[in-house]
Amino acid sequence: MARNGNGWSKVVLAAAILVYLVYFAGAAYTFQHLPPVPEEVRGPNGVLFTGNDIVEGKALVQRYGLQDYGSILGFGGYMGMDYTAYMLKFIQDAQNTTGKASVEQLEGGKIFVVSPAVEAGYQAGLDFFKKFFKDEFGENRLADGLLSDEDIRKIVSYYTWTALIAMQGYTNGFPYTPGLVEASHDPVRATWLTMFILLLVIMPLAGYVVIKFLDYWRDERIVVNLPSPSSAQRLALLGMALAMLGLMIQGLLGGYLMHMYTEPTMYGIDTHNILPFNVARGLHYNLAILWIAVTWVSFALFTLPYFGVKLTNSKALAILGAGGTVALLGLLGVWLSYLGKIPEPLWFVIGSQGRPVVSLGTLWLVLVAALLAYLALVTYKAARQNQYPFNALLKILSIGLAGTAMGAFIGALPFVKPFSNFTMDEYFRWITIHAFVEGFWPAIVIPILLILLVIAGLVPPKLAVAVAGLDASLEIATGMIGTAHHYYWGGEPTFWMYVGAAISTLEVLPIGFLIAYALVLWKRGEVKTELQKTLLTFVLVAAFGGAIGVVAFGAGLINLPVVNYYLHGSQATMVHAHLAMPLAYGVPTMLMWVVAFYLSGAVSDSFLRTARKAAILVGAGFYLQIILSLGILMLAQMSVAQANGYWAIKGLILPNGEPGLWSSMGWAIWARLVGDLVAALGIAMIAFPLLQAFPKALKSALGK
Repeated sequence: MARNGNGWSKVVLAAAILVYLVYFAGAAYTFQHLPPVPEEVRGPNGVLFTGNDIVEGKALVQRYGLQDYGSILGFGGYMGMDYTAYMLKFIQDAQNTTGKASVEQLEGGKIFVVSPAVEAGYQAGLDFFKKFFKDEFGENRLADGLLSDEDIRKIVSYYTWTALIAMQGYTNGFPYTPGLVEASHDPVRATWLTMFILLLVIMPLAGYVVIKFLDYWRDERIVVNLPSPSSAQRLALLGMALAMLGLMIQGLLGGYLMHMYTEPTMYGIDTHNILPFNVARGLHYNLAILWIAVTWVSFALFTLPYFGVKLTNSKALAILGAGGTVALLGLLGVWLSYLGKIPEPLWFVIGSQGRPVVSLGTLWLVLVAALLAYLALVTYKAARQNQYPFNALLKILSIGLAGTAMGAFIGALPFVKPFSNFTMDEYFRWITIHAFVEGFWPAIVIPILLILLVIAGLVPPKLAVAVAGLDASLEIATGMIGTAHHYYWGGEPTFWMYVGAAISTLEVLPIGFLIAYALVLWKRGEVKTELQKTLLTFVLVAAFGGAIGVVAFGAGLINLPVVNYYLHGSQATMVHAHLAMPLAYGVPTMLMWVVAFYLSGAVSDSFLRTARKAAILVGAGFYLQIILSLGILMLAQMSVAQANGYWAIKGLILPNGEPGLWSSMGWAIWARLVGDLVAALGIAMIAFPLLQAFPKALKSALGK
């Protein structure tokens, strides 16, 4: 690659363009093979429901956040019934008295004709969900009076449609319901093929990584002495302080959710009309995204002036104000929408789309996309003003920001009202999720970390650019296209499973550069200053957490068809998410707080020593979550799913009204508290001293 680094940035740009071309081409093909939404579904006694009922039921599910109580075809809440699987269970049980369940398409899919077993299952579902949503079971925790009987009928019609398309093979035999819906492709054979493809690609690519490591690790390093930040840069600490508060609220909501998994009230206080479960869950995962994003915007404001970007106090406050306002209004929209306080059709635009993780109203996502696009442009201009290696690293960073902006914009589709077809919804939703997480976020956080490491004299410039370029291009190409392992069960064509499961494993290979290099430096005693030690400690915690969370428990576990078939959308996904998200992204984000406050003179070397211990505690806490709780729940779900079917693994209440799996696993749910407290202690050791130092830093910024 060229010495000025343009070669790597061009590769990253090509990867970014490629993935969106692949997705648009995939959409053109996939949307020609959608599971049909019939005009009518007819049973032996007449029309059960219509296509309008299905479409309106889907909109009601999204409007009131019902996928934050459970899931549809495995997509949605990780604890709480799978609505599709429950409808299949009702139909399966009806076969014992009415004969085999079947569904037939007439007039090219315009009419579904179902057997008596399906009709009886539909009626059983109506009876069950009327009790469930009317709180007769005492476990749904919906706000009072939210759903009418007619609303519930439409919702159950939608749930039944998802069961019918599963029975017809559109979801490749998922969710597993013995004797009714079973795998259309052998998961074991598919796993063998996936592993063969992985090894075939990984071995030469790993060799290339090693060669590059040997090429660059002896190169000369540089040290850049940064001047004291300006008042405008110090104002960026305001955004970081808000992010810290957001993280703390997210943690409290996580504890609240854990409690609500096991008890219907909060120590006898009924909170379901103020903070029902689905609102708390929606706020919890949105805060996880927003406190990270707000920090990155703030850190960009803090660092870009070092690279020639002109920043005034008013401009810094305007950007922070815009970002903070969008975040707060987006969260408020989720809250009000799920409580039914926003009327038609505004709930979808300014409230919540009700699509798990991509739940912000479309207006807020468009504004997020605009803010990210603006930062991408500013960062690209800064890249053109700088020399190697910072020009290359900043260009890669700008591509990451632009790619994420595109993902946020796609997440806002279809802008005004929900898609009528579930498969279309899921197709675009996963593009946005992984543009944020597995695709373009690494192209943001890795260049930032490498800029810090280069400035501190810890990484040679050529090695930094090679790592950033190779990592970003692989993360974007494989992390984005690799999301296709989700598509296999949602009504998309079969090829997506093999594409997704095989490709997404490759995305983190270049991190090996950073881990190995950091360990070599540490062993050779070349890490001397407190800042250097802090940078490497955080990077190592993040790198190991990301590698294990993404590769071992992500690509290597839930991507494999033999596991994914039984555990799609289960605690296995939580295992992956609770290592990858907080460690690969959360820890580097907290490092940005530490660096910005340290360079501002708000904290001293003694705090850096504390912060290093805290980072290790954060990592240990999330590993304890997996070992003591989430991993145990995952294994229990695997056993139950294989023996009984997917319907049995997630519900708080079984279809017959009896307590579900979690009633016997409460000890494992509460065991997660150990890891939560350890991680919380680590976060507090970082955040509280910084918040304590914040008023002084802000006064300095304002010149008082």
